[in-house]
Amino acid sequence: MGRASLAAMAALTLFGAASASQADSASATCQVRKEGEAKQGASGPCTFSQRQGYINLALRNGDSYSLSPTGNEGQYRDQKGNKVTRTLSGGDTEEFRWEGGKRIVLTFNGSASSGGSGQVSGSASGSASSLQDLVGIRASSGESALRDRGYTWIRAEQSGGDSYAYWRENRSGQCVVVRTSNGQYASIASGMEESCRQGSAAGGNNAAERQDPFDTVCGVIVNGRDQAYRCGATDFYAGGRKVRTELRYPDQTIQLTWRSGNRVGLQFEGMVPQEARYSTSEGETNWLYEGKTYYYFSDKGRGQSEFQNFRD
Repeated sequence: MGRASLAAMAALTLFGAASASQADSASATCQVRKEGEAKQGASGPCTFSQRQGYINLALRNGDSYSLSPTGNEGQYRDQKGNKVTRTLSGGDTEEFRWEGGKRIVLTFNGSASSGGSGQVSGSASGSASSLQDLVGIRASSGESALRDRGYTWIRAEQSGGDSYAYWRENRSGQCVVVRTSNGQYASIASGMEESCRQGSAAGGNNAAERQDPFDTVCGVIVNGRDQAYRCGATDFYAGGRKVRTELRYPDQTIQLTWRSGNRVGLQFEGMVPQEARYSTSEGETNWLYEGKTYYYFSDKGRGQSEFQNFRD
């Protein structure tokens, strides 16, 4: 993603007569994207300022955005009245998304007028600061570590070549956002509550009210050869209905979002969400994806029985 030098700027106006020098300010690197494509002229060094909830972003090409809070958490309007959502906040990362596909991701450079920490006053790092040791590890290992540390997967979405997974800490309720790039955790930051309240991008369901984990056997049939494994599964329920299943193969995790008409949304680790048809018979659920038949024993009793009797 292109980065270039910061164009000279005489002053930044945050709102009204307030200047950027009066606000909490930080130097950063901005990645500007439109519909997944990087905007080279705008991407690069930038300045982030905020005061009393108002935010100013000044880009290297001279463009600037003045964001005014709407009263709803994480929701703003820019100077032209466009809706903007603050989807990441905390650690060394901020992200703002516009209606229409534009987004700006800021990575702070470590010098801020509010104390030199690289974090701007008002950016809550929350529990994300305790997860930085997971940055750089394989996504499959990271998911296991997050579950072990008491986090629940909420949803995932794709943007360009990266995926964003939203997790909630069970104890505090803190929302965190994990960016995965090339199969590895690239960053972990605190997310806005609105991001964790949203349902699956594919299925539109809210965060599950109840979880039901169980052991099972899963597998994939390739060219007539059945490769079976011991797996872990968790069913998620909302309103008494099963809305999603997390299926943990030995080398990857698959999120299954259940839909009407025997259709299922598939979110393979680090991949763009897909959709397939599934069928269930005698406690076994299977679906076809890229010429391979995936399956698992979805009935909890049958799954646990198959797990106990499994022979490598």
